Amino acid sequence: MRSLILNLMLCATLVALAACARAPIPSADVEPTLSSVAAPLPTRAAPTGTPQPASPTARAKVLRVNLGLRPETLDPQRAATSTELAILQLVYEGLTRLDEKGAVLSGAADKWEFTSDKTLAFHLRPGLKRADGTALTARDFELAYKRTLDPRLGAPYPSLLDDAQNALAAYTFDPQARAEDIERHLASVGIKALDDHTLGVWLNQPANYWLTLAALWVGFPADARKIENEPDTWWLKPENHNGNGPFKFVEIRDEVIKLAPNPNYWGGAPKIDRIEFYWIVDAAAVDSYRNGELDVIRVTPDNVGVAQADPRLSQELVRLPAARVTYLGFNLKRAPFSDKVVRKAFSQALDRDGLVRDALKGLGKPQLSWIPPGVRGYDETATVPGFNAQAAAQTLLDGGYGTPDKKRIDCAKLGALKLTFANTPRAQTLFQTLAGNLTRVFACPVALEPVEPNAYSTFIRDPKTTPQVYLLSWEQEYPHPQNWLFLHACGGVFAARLGYCNRDFDAAFTAANQELDADKALAKYQAAQKIFVNDLAGAFLWHNENAFLVKPYVLGWRERAGASDSVLPGQFAAPLTFDIDLARVGAGYPGR
Repeated sequence: MRSLILNLMLCATLVALAACARAPIPSADVEPTLSSVAAPLPTRAAPTGTPQPASPTARAKVLRVNLGLRPETLDPQRAATSTELAILQLVYEGLTRLDEKGAVLSGAADKWEFTSDKTLAFHLRPGLKRADGTALTARDFELAYKRTLDPRLGAPYPSLLDDAQNALAAYTFDPQARAEDIERHLASVGIKALDDHTLGVWLNQPANYWLTLAALWVGFPADARKIENEPDTWWLKPENHNGNGPFKFVEIRDEVIKLAPNPNYWGGAPKIDRIEFYWIVDAAAVDSYRNGELDVIRVTPDNVGVAQADPRLSQELVRLPAARVTYLGFNLKRAPFSDKVVRKAFSQALDRDGLVRDALKGLGKPQLSWIPPGVRGYDETATVPGFNAQAAAQTLLDGGYGTPDKKRIDCAKLGALKLTFANTPRAQTLFQTLAGNLTRVFACPVALEPVEPNAYSTFIRDPKTTPQVYLLSWEQEYPHPQNWLFLHACGGVFAARLGYCNRDFDAAFTAANQELDADKALAKYQAAQKIFVNDLAGAFLWHNENAFLVKPYVLGWRERAGASDSVLPGQFAAPLTFDIDLARVGAGYPGR
């Protein structure tokens, strides 16, 4: 997915939320209005207790984090990578926030309600301010959303707002059209400030997940006054980031980005005095960490062995389930995978433990379901059959794919089997392992079809050229079950490639989207997921892990770490609780 979280090298980036036909522009006399009677939706409050400012000390509390990858932009509406978003979510805040489990918390808005099943109102906190002390209003959020949708900007994620009325028509409009025509389309979008403190959202269809979308960067209120003077380069200057999050930029340089507490953040002061972000390559990052020059670094398959072999580093290694799943996709329109019996047998034949060990260097866990652990919607009872070589062979024999004496599989009945992959060294190793695994279990030949890497993504996206068997991976764009299940609705991005369509799944998924009670919605999403999982359209392989080295003196993150933390543990939920035990820091730690 558009680099939101670092992709596995063996998989192509998979883009979702595809655009549909343009929606009509409403006429001036059908301006939507909010109902005057609103049934309030329960709002989850922010954590109780206001963090106290760091005590004055001769030694500042500094959290030094290695990103590994340098941000290409710090413009909220143009940001796309995990490193960019991890920084921006400290400096800006959406209408809502998310905790480590993906539950919605109050953010810039302290309450909201669905005034109808397709009409939503957000009420901003009284006295909300930007970092420079100026007032922050609902109009600022309207401008942020509409900047995301402006076709002239070319933002990477306008499709996240597809459910808002006329959003699709706005961002798919000709960017070369007359300015007044573009502005007319943007004015028609169903996201409008009703007054300084209230933002209205009009939806095309009921969508409980819009409360989650309201926490995302596409709505971060960058200061339009700062952007106007330098529209393409404004974000390079710290003073131009007049944000509303718990921190503010104080330094943006080629080698480091530094943040300090925002004195006007409504939630109180952080416990640390400064956050510093660096981007040092794997081997050098481990050395810097050893020398006390970094406090948190991400561990990758390339350096996990070094961390595990070191007696001290192994004690500081943190591993968390990641919100990324890879599975072996079957083309349901091509034999033999049009037969569910074959799909079941393949799921039983896969040694997932061996694949995780060999392909991910152990940085992952076998996966038998779709939504992974740690993500809202995970259901340990919704699983495909796991590895059992004997059962896999027996499934085919019982399904009519055996010799007359049913003592072995008849490979002619099974037909030609071919695994397609992007031709990279890592993918070659993985698919050779897969082919060997299946050949041992079924005693039938399995061919490999390597595809030139630059052509692979286009090859698998076109249903006309979709291979018989290939890998699919998904990393969530936002922590909500809708962002996992929409892919497999009839006509969805993955469903189209797999040739999958189950109307019962679609009906269950739609019912879940329209349920406004959070607990009831979760149960309905899990029911929909079971339908898809039981159809065995793919054989789930693994979910990745986010791994870090974290110094023992870094505090306040452990209880707030979650599956969405791709840059540092606790990045979504712990900005105000991060702390440094200065009594435990050692050589290399900043002296001031």
